[in-house]
This record gives sequence, structure tokens and C-alpha cells, in this order.
Amino acid sequence: MPPQVICSRSDEYNSLETLCNGTTEGPLLRNPGNHDKGRTPRLPTSAEVEFCLSLTQYETEPLDRTANFSFRNTLEGFANPVDGVATRAQSTLHNALHIYMNGSMSQVQGSANDPIFLIHHVFVDSIFEQWLRRHQPVRDLYPAVNAPIGHNHDYHMVPFIPLFRNGDYFVSSLDFGYNYAYLLEPGQRIQEFLNPYLDQARHIWQWLLGAAILGALLASLLAAVITLACRRTKKKRMELYDERQPLLQEGEDGQNLSYQTAL
Repeated sequence: MPPQVICSRSDEYNSLETLCNGTTEGPLLRNPGNHDKGRTPRLPTSAEVEFCLSLTQYETEPLDRTANFSFRNTLEGFANPVDGVATRAQSTLHNALHIYMNGSMSQVQGSANDPIFLIHHVFVDSIFEQWLRRHQPVRDLYPAVNAPIGHNHDYHMVPFIPLFRNGDYFVSSLDFGYNYAYLLEPGQRIQEFLNPYLDQARHIWQWLLGAAILGALLASLLAAVITLACRRTKKKRMELYDERQPLLQEGEDGQNLSYQTAL
């Protein structure tokens, strides 16, 4: 059975003046590439992402989808990622993939049903993280007033639990305890690779120390046994081949010399 979607019929909920109750509403839909190419000619390019990252202002007036030269509006996909000017004719960057998938992902109210939604938004968050690290804005730059409803600095981000204010997220992902592998420096990548092993070692260091001490004792004992065995073997060989007479013996007259052997 194909995956089922829920909460995708916002018009029906509005007419009935009710909330989504979690009832399945049909299968997950995808038809990638068969979308309105006039609105979204293609998927975003690396150059467009880089231009978006170059925008120094997080937000500009009037703080909505008509804002020009706004990093937020350009990343969201309501501004041209070539010049930063707002456009209603096209959907770009973040919005482009939603349109491209041409199915459940293309409906605002039900797009989170598609697992691709999570992967897509994680990548969008990584672009936001790049912008934060590059420009290092102070938290007060996040709009305090006049943003679209629910988006001001001190408004809570609902319906997520626990409750946090929008402005609380205007910080690096490092403050939340996570990072992106492709944003790590070479030295950090090595450290990231070693961290799981180091964490495990911290939990079992007593056992590792005990094993090291026991190993050293056993190695010392083995070395002592081998040394003793070698000495005994050497002594036996010397006793076996010990020469009882000198090899060169002087005659009685002191002149004649003859070779002697114990063999």
C-alpha cells in the first residue's frame, strides 16, 4: 500500500470550520519534472545559491514576499536569485523544488507528508547556516515588528513543542548541538570522525586502563619466562660442548705442540 497523506485539504477544513483530524486522504503524489516550466524553468544552481549567500541583509522592507535584496526572501524563492529583486512570475530556490516535485510537495498545507520535504528543508537550513557564519548578524537584526503574522522576533513558532520564539533560532546550528558535514574544516572532519570513539572511550576508560595494566603484567611475565628459558638453554649448550683440555697443549720438552680436543 502506498504511503498515505493527511491534512492536505485546507479548503475543506475552512468550509467545515474544523481542524485536520489525521484521517488518511489518499496516496502520496509525485510527478517530478512535469510541472509548470514557465514558473520554474529548472532547479536552482550553485551560482544562484552563492548569490543568495552574498546578500548582506537578512530582511528588508516591507518584510514580505515583495522584499528586494533580502536574503530571507531570496532563499525562500520569492526573489530572483540572479539580482535579488522580488518577482511574482517565478518560483525559485526553496520554492522551486516544491513546484518541481509536482505533487503532494507542491501543496503548502500537505507538503510535509512527503519525506523529501525533510531532506529539502534540512538543506535549506544548511544554506541559512552558511549565511549566519559568513555574516555573523546580531540577534536583534531579526525583525521585531511588521513581519507577516506569526513571524515577529518574539512570536512563538507554533505548533512545535517545546515552544521557542522565532528570534531564538537566529543563531548558529552549533548552539543547538549539530553541524553539517560539508561545512566542516578538514581538521574538524577528522575530529568529527574520532568523536564517537572518544566518547565511547570516556565511558569505558577504567576498563581500558585495567586491561592495559593486566596486559603489561602478562607481557612482563612472558618476557621473564622467555629470558629464563633462553638462559637455561644456553647453559646446557655450554655444558655439552665444554672443552675439558686446551686446544693447544705444550709437550713435556716445551717444544712440541699438539692439538687436543674433548670430542
